Amino acid sequence: MGYIENILNRKAGQGKERFDFGLRVLPFRHDPLHSSPVSSQRIKNLLLQLGALTLGRLFLNIGLRMVYPFSSALTLGLDVSDGAISRLISLRSFAGLLGLLLSPLSERFGRRPVIALAMLLFSLGCLVIVLWPAYWLVGLGLSTIALAKVVYDPAMQAYLGDVVAYKNRGKALAITEFSWAGAFFIGIPAAGFLIAWQGWQAPFLVMGLFGLGAALLLWRTLPAADRLAGQATSLRTTWQVMRREPVIWAAAAYTFLVMTANEMLLIVYGRWMEDSFGLSLTGLGLATAVIGVAELSGELSTGLAVDRFGKRPVIILTGLLTALFYLVIPNTSATLVGALITLFTLFYFFEMTVVGGIPLMTEIVPQARGVALSMNVAASGLGRAAGAVAGFALWQAAGFQVLGLVSAGAMLLAALLLAWRVREGAGGHLSQSAEFEI
Repeated sequence: MGYIENILNRKAGQGKERFDFGLRVLPFRHDPLHSSPVSSQRIKNLLLQLGALTLGRLFLNIGLRMVYPFSSALTLGLDVSDGAISRLISLRSFAGLLGLLLSPLSERFGRRPVIALAMLLFSLGCLVIVLWPAYWLVGLGLSTIALAKVVYDPAMQAYLGDVVAYKNRGKALAITEFSWAGAFFIGIPAAGFLIAWQGWQAPFLVMGLFGLGAALLLWRTLPAADRLAGQATSLRTTWQVMRREPVIWAAAAYTFLVMTANEMLLIVYGRWMEDSFGLSLTGLGLATAVIGVAELSGELSTGLAVDRFGKRPVIILTGLLTALFYLVIPNTSATLVGALITLFTLFYFFEMTVVGGIPLMTEIVPQARGVALSMNVAASGLGRAAGAVAGFALWQAAGFQVLGLVSAGAMLLAALLLAWRVREGAGGHLSQSAEFEI
């Protein structure tokens, strides 16, 4: 089978280096006789596909993340209370369950149509908000944007799982994860400018139009006959796969615990810093910027670490370190500098844990990747929803010290569960892409 070229290769005696990020590419199933190393053109095609996938995911993440800092603009624009906007935002968490119901689509019809469909859904959600700015229709638009993301992410991750060898998959998936930090550094400032210039609907109009362009780009860039897993092409067979493969449930429980632990802290850290240090909005913005830098740093580190040292060892270690810093951060209220350093370190290791776990999830049941990844996305959304509710309740009832202890316990339990029950090929065998070596 044709498989991978080393992407940082040096032509002997020519004094030039060619950089292709260490990725190796696998042939599609319709090319079973291809046995020579892939051509430079195929590697260029993969890098173009990675760029298009990352761009589409950037738009989706901007649509998801920009609502939080600008919720007050929605409150004023719709003339409703803060609580009413919070309810609309919380409804988005249940989109993950709908995404699970749609998981057979990419197994049955291929990754490309589902990825393009997700971008069209995103544009539809944005344009609904622009054309019909009424309370429940805005809620429908926000939920459609969230649904687009939970359809897009598993299909995109499954596609990269199909075509990039497991040994190098961490790099490829880490590249797409730059879109999460990019949404913070690029999307939120741009959205703020558009809101100040043209009002609260302006970012949704721009994102809706960009989403249409991204759908067209992805349709033209991704191959038509992508390699399909093919074992979960309907809701019935999806359920059969989920019943037959307990590792899917173990992985979902792991993700649920990881996201719950983080969301419990994330939902109240701003109030804790405001109470502890008397921070203004500008100061809270600085703390949020620290988290953004930590996320970007974690994404940069993950692509190198998990492929070199192994997915499971790295994310078990970073998970344990994250649990440790959940315990530490409530005890840093003496100095702002200490709190910010701890906050950076915590989110750095947390981001490595999350991003490093994605390539692992692509390989737990490789014959039904779409199902496993959709279940993972659903568990992530439910974990965030549970963490938001539990975190605020714990904060009010017992304070930040107890909240940190509970977050640490949930993260520790997640790391132990991963070490015990979640591993590559637990669903029966490693995929073809995991068998090749450089």
